[in-house]
Amino acid sequence: MDERERAEIEDRLRRQIEAYHEAALLFTAVTCGLPDLMALSGPATPETLAAELGLQPSPLRRVLRGLATMRLCEELDDGRFALTPAGDLLTAGSGSSLREKAFVVAGQYWLPWLSLAHCLETGAPSFPVVFGSTLSDWRTANPEEGALFYRYLAKEELAGAGDLMQAFDAFASGTIASIGGGYGGFLLPLLLGQADVKAIVFDAQDVVEAAGPLFEAYGVTDRVRFVSGELLKDIPVEADIYVLKSVLQRHGDDEARTILENCRKAMKPGRRLIVYERLMPEKATDDPAAILLDLHMMAITGGRARTEEEMQTLIESAGLGIGKASKTAGGLAVIEAFPR
Repeated sequence: MDERERAEIEDRLRRQIEAYHEAALLFTAVTCGLPDLMALSGPATPETLAAELGLQPSPLRRVLRGLATMRLCEELDDGRFALTPAGDLLTAGSGSSLREKAFVVAGQYWLPWLSLAHCLETGAPSFPVVFGSTLSDWRTANPEEGALFYRYLAKEELAGAGDLMQAFDAFASGTIASIGGGYGGFLLPLLLGQADVKAIVFDAQDVVEAAGPLFEAYGVTDRVRFVSGELLKDIPVEADIYVLKSVLQRHGDDEARTILENCRKAMKPGRRLIVYERLMPEKATDDPAAILLDLHMMAITGGRARTEEEMQTLIESAGLGIGKASKTAGGLAVIEAFPR
């Protein structure tokens, strides 16, 4: 390579290595409650903000200047700092999922990703090494952290609900069940758009208890039933459509097969199951997001993303037949299955 190409490559790698600076600054801002306070106060000095937050003004000014380089706030000529539209997206009332994402990514995922070498050495996820328990057990023991994740997931689902709606064709009545998918936020647009649709949210006890207020806020609680249980034991749910949204990727093949078998046992003839996940591409550069997802599952849960062939083989091994398969505009796969 020539000197110019080498310099460009080094510059790109340097930016990638130093990306932790901005992630850490953003995480610090949201954990301190800085965007929320600045949204309420308007332009303010570091001294004023520090007094409200119980912080030291001099270090806070330095952090604010760092946030200004990220265009999350603006440094005014009079020494005050003002929140920008980008910073406003990190406030609790913005409707964006970025605030929760910052908490989850930096607070829950950062250290396991830094410990990926453990996965290479042992073949096991690194999350339990860092936090002392599996992800699900840790979130149960730390309910506030679990709630952060499920709020983030619900906001993401509401923002991208149109993508998954393609899978339901002209579904206008009956019952659709979210199986192990957290709050089941993707069900809301369907409930709001179709008066004859009912829904079931099936997940762990603490998850379904926290899901209620989401549906209550939209006035559809009377059409939603919440059922608690364990995916790997039994799925006591009767519905017309069962949805496994980004569930199988969290598990190895044996556990994923058990989940599919439990769905099949619950399904009556004529019912269908929809598996909605990002699949692995033939080449890594065809879908970098899928590659990162696969690595994430390796580090956090011990699961993995699968190729289309692997997913279909897995579904069929659980006694299910394969129906229509398609991809959404967002690049995720929608695979229909039915009991054989």
